[in-house]
Amino acid sequence: MRKAFFLAISLASMIFAQGALAADYGTAHSTPVSSMVMVSFPDSSTTFQPPADVAAVLADARAASMIYVNGRTSTNRPSARDEILALKRALSARKYLVDRGVSPLKIMVNFASAADYVTENITPEALPEPTC
Repeated sequence: MRKAFFLAISLASMIFAQGALAADYGTAHSTPVSSMVMVSFPDSSTTFQPPADVAAVLADARAASMIYVNGRTSTNRPSARDEILALKRALSARKYLVDRGVSPLKIMVNFASAADYVTENITPEALPEPTC
């Protein structure tokens, strides 16, 4: 079984959205100011391997003025082990971006275990699967 672990990367204030800063705001009507992608990790993995569609979005990351990388785990309770796993995932994503020419000064890293679930805990998708 493969649990879904996610890393969210927000590419805030993309330079290709410069029109949003123009005096004539009407010209930037359909230009995004930010975008967000999520990358799933196999259980206990820290290897950042974005799918092709996400890699295409990340190819424009060099143009972003700021990037927020949030490393997470999907455990029910925070633990030191999972905090380290969340940090390693975030740093793996940061390295991926830096290796592709993104300035490390633009990247803000955040991490936490047992936080920011993909869906609300009251839905069947969020309930943990039985272990027995």
